[in-house]
Amino acid sequence: MRHHRLAFALLSLLCGCSHPRTAAPSQSEHRALLSVNVQLSDAARRRLLASKETIIVSGSLTGHPNPGIDPRYLDIKSGDVDLGEVKQEIRPGETAIFDQLNLNPDALARVDSQSPHILMDVYSGRRSSKDNLLDCDDYDGGVEQIRGRTIVIRCQLIEERFPRSGR
Repeated sequence: MRHHRLAFALLSLLCGCSHPRTAAPSQSEHRALLSVNVQLSDAARRRLLASKETIIVSGSLTGHPNPGIDPRYLDIKSGDVDLGEVKQEIRPGETAIFDQLNLNPDALARVDSQSPHILMDVYSGRRSSKDNLLDCDDYDGGVEQIRGRTIVIRCQLIEERFPRSGR
């Protein structure tokens, strides 16, 4: 019974039907569930702007499984329950703002009382190149730890970090 109340509380808190939006950083960010500010190196900013490339901010949400859960509901790699994903495309200089997280209610009922976990990744939108252009940090932690806060993720061009020899 306790797990059902917790699952309902988490579901009420984190689920919703509104669409994420993008905007420049503003006072409204503090009301968002989660914001991601992508900080680009000078070279990455110039390249993305020149090629009209976008940035994808993507998050994978998971939870620790309840004891005795059927293994078919677990992610093979992490051993956690997949709760859902968030994804947003922004332009350089914008902040990704997620007002709500749409979590799978069936999966949420299979997790323990710990806060959901989120892994945030950032990569180029691949409009100007078939390959990702960016090498970015990521965020890996609990949703409650970042609730109402802005995560800063730093990015540079892959070629800045791994220059090709002979150039």
